[in-house]
Amino acid sequence: MLSDTISRMGKWILFIGLFITAFNSQAAGNDTIQYPELNRTYIKSYWHDSKTFVISPAKWKTKQWIEFGVVAGAGVLAYTQDENIQTYFVAHQSTTADNLSKYVFEPYGRFAPVLIGGLYLGGRFAKDKRLAGTSLTAAKAFIVSAVGAGIIKQLTHRHRPYQDDIPDHSNWDGPFSSIKYTSFPSGHATSAFSMATVYAMEYSSTIWVPILSYTLATGTAISRLYDNKHWASDVVIGSALGFVTGRFMWKQSRKGNNKVVVIPSAGVNTASVTFIIRLAEPKKPKYCFL
Repeated sequence: MLSDTISRMGKWILFIGLFITAFNSQAAGNDTIQYPELNRTYIKSYWHDSKTFVISPAKWKTKQWIEFGVVAGAGVLAYTQDENIQTYFVAHQSTTADNLSKYVFEPYGRFAPVLIGGLYLGGRFAKDKRLAGTSLTAAKAFIVSAVGAGIIKQLTHRHRPYQDDIPDHSNWDGPFSSIKYTSFPSGHATSAFSMATVYAMEYSSTIWVPILSYTLATGTAISRLYDNKHWASDVVIGSALGFVTGRFMWKQSRKGNNKVVVIPSAGVNTASVTFIIRLAEPKKPKYCFL
């Protein structure tokens, strides 16, 4: 009973913290940005943005391929150390770490849709188009990354560390095998980073929003190692997939916002009227991996 109460309190504290963080981070000048709204255009954007995301490597430049190579290299390096890292976390358990993993970080990854939905409703209730629109983008990033991770899981069917009597990170059954083997990549890490990246990028001018977002996402990823649910390489690739998807969907949401806003302003010592021209965000983001 006590553990359930602590768990519920942890989830509510987490939600309220995220809502206050986003709500108090509104910046001046956001009236120039057209944020997504829950309508037919938004629903259609799922197909368009997903397709664009999948084919985007065809437009990568040298910089993006280098970034991809760095991430792939990190995944390979983690793979070579999977069993050593798994042994380390199993050998270093503590009550405090248990509680952090169970009541804070693991729920953050599992209940990402609830948090996103709550922030969206909070934005609508507060008439905050920025928060509501950003939450819709976070929802899209979450869903697209979750689908991508799910497809990879079914193609690889990797064994989790606890599923074998002797943990073996090289157990990959491949397609058409038992659906219970879904270790690669980490779904929790993917979800956590897809959501965190969208909010972190939107509210980047308020430094504690990215810090809070990425701290929770990183904690979630590490908790999957601590709980012996994933290998290190699962977490590295899952985190990268979530980050890349969140960043891409946030950039997609800014398309069409390169508009000119003309604001009339009366001169002080003249009867003439001057105009202030203000540009919103760049219209078309570059295709990039990171």
